Amino acid sequence: MSQSLDGVWAGGGVAFGAWVTAMSDSTVEVLGRAGYDYVGIDCQHTLLSESDAGQLLRPLLAAGIPSIVRVSRNEPAAIGRVLDAGADGVIVPLVDTPEEAAAAVEACRYPPRGVRSFGPIRPSLGFDAESLERRAKCFVMIESAQAIDHLDAICATPGLAGVYVGPGDLSISMGTSWLLRPRPAAVTAAIAAVPAACRRAGIVPGMHAGSGAFAAELAAAGFRLVTLTSDAGLLAAAAGRDLALARGEAGEG
Repeated sequence: MSQSLDGVWAGGGVAFGAWVTAMSDSTVEVLGRAGYDYVGIDCQHTLLSESDAGQLLRPLLAAGIPSIVRVSRNEPAAIGRVLDAGADGVIVPLVDTPEEAAAAVEACRYPPRGVRSFGPIRPSLGFDAESLERRAKCFVMIESAQAIDHLDAICATPGLAGVYVGPGDLSISMGTSWLLRPRPAAVTAAIAAVPAACRRAGIVPGMHAGSGAFAAELAAAGFRLVTLTSDAGLLAAAAGRDLALARGEAGEG
């Protein structure tokens, strides 16, 4: 069984993860056994639903691999459904204010601390409400200029496990693009403020990297939950590399 995310962070480490965008149990199993600290399942920028995520969680639960689901929206039923299906945590998109962050946390907590409805659907999780609530980590996305303006207040939300930067939407909200090279200075400055705000609040900063090299940069900058790449990204990179080798367009090294 893989080390828990709490175990990684307690030891001062960085949790590196992979991202799932397609409905494939076998792909999830491959990623789960590849040595990543967690596997994330994306229900926002894919055609996957929260119900699909529930199915994809099965091999991760069987192998003891920590899982996080990015839900499609900040809505209690969507959040509760993936937690009941066995996700260790959720990433909630488009959170711009501390009030929206508090609503996300409340969706992960049973009354009187929240609004989550009791109904675990995996018998292996048990039926103890306190234990179920304790394992449900809530991350909210920082992906707008408004969220950066409210960064300290969002990070101070009681019960929040961490924040997760979405550089694409953040850059668009700031009138630029994360795809530009060099990266926009205003966006990199905003992102650089996140780890310090999280340290002050005692929570975990996270971000999408897109590559192992950039993941190492983010870890050095203080991010502690870093997604390297997706199933689609890995497939595209490997397919292109091997085709280039076959055609003699690239060296073996």
